[in-house]
Amino acid sequence: MIKILAFSILSGIALVFAFPPFSLGFLAWAALVPLFLVLETRTWKGGFSAGFLAGFAFNLGAVYWVVHSMYNYGGVPVAAAIVVMLVLVLYMALYWGVFGVLYTFTRGLPGVVRLLLIPAFWVALEYARAHILTGFPWVLVGYTQAPYPALIQVADTTGVWGVSFAVVAFNASLAFLAAGMLFKDRDEKAPVLPVVVASALVVSMAAYGAVRMKMVDGELPQWRTLRVALAQGSIDQGVKWDGRYQQETINIYRKLTEDASNRQARLVIWPETAIPYYYDAEEIKDGQIGALARSASTYILTGSPSYNYNPQSNKVTYFNSAFLIDPKGETIGRYDKYHLVPFGEYLPLRGILPFEKLTAGIGDFTEGQGPVPITFGEASIGTLVCFESIFPEIARGHVKNGATLLATITNDAWFGRTSAPSQHFQMAIFRAVENKSFLVRSANTGVSGIIDPVGRVRNATGLYERTAIVDDVGLRQGPLTFYTIYGDVFAWGCSIISAAFLALRKRRVG
Repeated sequence: MIKILAFSILSGIALVFAFPPFSLGFLAWAALVPLFLVLETRTWKGGFSAGFLAGFAFNLGAVYWVVHSMYNYGGVPVAAAIVVMLVLVLYMALYWGVFGVLYTFTRGLPGVVRLLLIPAFWVALEYARAHILTGFPWVLVGYTQAPYPALIQVADTTGVWGVSFAVVAFNASLAFLAAGMLFKDRDEKAPVLPVVVASALVVSMAAYGAVRMKMVDGELPQWRTLRVALAQGSIDQGVKWDGRYQQETINIYRKLTEDASNRQARLVIWPETAIPYYYDAEEIKDGQIGALARSASTYILTGSPSYNYNPQSNKVTYFNSAFLIDPKGETIGRYDKYHLVPFGEYLPLRGILPFEKLTAGIGDFTEGQGPVPITFGEASIGTLVCFESIFPEIARGHVKNGATLLATITNDAWFGRTSAPSQHFQMAIFRAVENKSFLVRSANTGVSGIIDPVGRVRNATGLYERTAIVDDVGLRQGPLTFYTIYGDVFAWGCSIISAAFLALRKRRVG
């Protein structure tokens, strides 16, 4: 029993080290083997327990930062923040428990068949987690491979789901081999074929990646370029919404913008809610952002809260928005965030739950209209506001609707110096690869950076630096990727395979 507990927990802990801040992605290729060895000997009930325990250990190490955010910025007592974090961890661990059950159902099947089913189960469950209860696709196992560009190019076809599939398949093949050698009571010999098949899959991915990277690198010189600046103001969350500090915030971004203008930036991007007041109302009064755009002779894309007033109903609706101001000082585009963060930007079950939302100072936000790019001159910007960057369908929606550049604006100051800002940045790498697009990311306290269409990080800031990155980026052209056009067909395929297996099993058992 102690060995079972130890092996399950070991898998969870090992996988934590594959993610930021450690980013030892190579560990992911074997991290699940201890858990899988346990599952080779368990009943379905034992499979659930082992999977749940591993999932609890992993998610506890991966999303511990929830306590920091809720305690420091949500006004939640530390004990209550810990309870909320544990509820989230328990919820995420349930998917691991279900996976453990499904794994045990495959025993007795041919090794190669299991090699298809086990990663299909995993992907189906990751995909479910990405959508159930508004979705929380954080720390998907495929993201561990972000540091290795050649291994993630397949995302242009399968999305992150294909990388998750390969990682889990390789773990399963090693577990089959180890089980055959360790468990002497088994009739079958240690199966080598699954290891050969899984290894061939990984080699094929790397080969495809190398070819694709070379092809994209050959295309990039033909793309039109835009000189972009990413302003990172590093405004402390404790004073961000303090009215006495508002002008100082604007002064900080003015200085960064002027510096970027001196370096010939044509577009300067400020983070989410960089303007700590209602831009569309206050700009009418003092016009200082428009004046800055004129004096710097540059476009400014900035985040700001906004609102619409309906005189007929006497109702006000609030939005988490991005505004584009042109060099004449005119506001020429607006995008309203449409995938909102529960408990961060709106409070479900208001009046029942005992704490306020994390976004202080304004009412509940309203959803925007969807992924509508903001166009100016030669560029069309698909803006992803904070949390939206973790949802692949939003980025692909922007590109499908004509975006030639993806831009994430975010305020990760909520997370402090935890692992969350790096985890968040890591996911953006896949959005670039999936859509063969440059992605530029402006974060209040970091990580800000520029990611090229094959997932290489060209430039990035550290946490809590006050700086501006200036660089030339390409504006995507040419055919859309398979993933941009068709989306999550690979994940759907894994879900269908999983459902079909369960239906056949039920028929046999029944």
